[in-house]
Amino acid sequence: MGGAGGQGEAVVAGVLRERHRLAAELHDTVAQGLTSMHLLLDAADREWTREPGQARLLVRQAAAAARENLAEARRLIHDLAPVELERAALADVLRELCAGVDGARFRLEGEPRAVPGRVEAAVLRAAQGALANVRRHARASVVVVTLTYQPYVLALDVWDDGVGFDPAAVAAAATAGRPGGDGLRLLRRRIAYLGGTATVESSPGGGGTVVSVCLPAPARTGQEPGMRTGSGSV
Repeated sequence: MGGAGGQGEAVVAGVLRERHRLAAELHDTVAQGLTSMHLLLDAADREWTREPGQARLLVRQAAAAARENLAEARRLIHDLAPVELERAALADVLRELCAGVDGARFRLEGEPRAVPGRVEAAVLRAAQGALANVRRHARASVVVVTLTYQPYVLALDVWDDGVGFDPAAVAAAATAGRPGGDGLRLLRRRIAYLGGTATVESSPGGGGTVVSVCLPAPARTGQEPGMRTGSGSV
């Protein structure tokens, strides 16, 4: 009884620590950035008639601050554990995700184990993004999502037999600010932030697509709050 109570208190303490961390990060980044934008835009409004050049400069500075804070907000959002992982193991969530996509099936390789919550969240977000792209663009008849547990690595591969695309062209469009490519860029940034790699292999004209994510995930002797170990293979 005492052990169970102690474990429950540890979980609550962990949740509170995470809330305090997020509150501090929101204050130090997003809240400060919004304050800066407010001050810059107020100053621009005062200068709009008498010093239009200065007003435009202030607006550009506010726009730059907005871009920086948008990137920071996205980082904080990606750090939050997805709701799906609070009720089920990662493998089970991915299996359910595949069940909602025509022609998709899930494979589990290796023995599931507890890994850091941020790693699980990043893998789930990668799978959700890849499957969303399959539904929108690939016109695929077969999709295979493979989750692989290795001793120090957690890997995800999403393969489809669809029409494919040119990853270099999509990356160039994103760099130039044209529509498309933001999802892949954000995927790589999110995975790199956790010390992993994300690659996309595809070719237009029916070559299909493979999205691969590899994240460091050393085995743990204890289970962090919110972690689940998974439930067997397909």
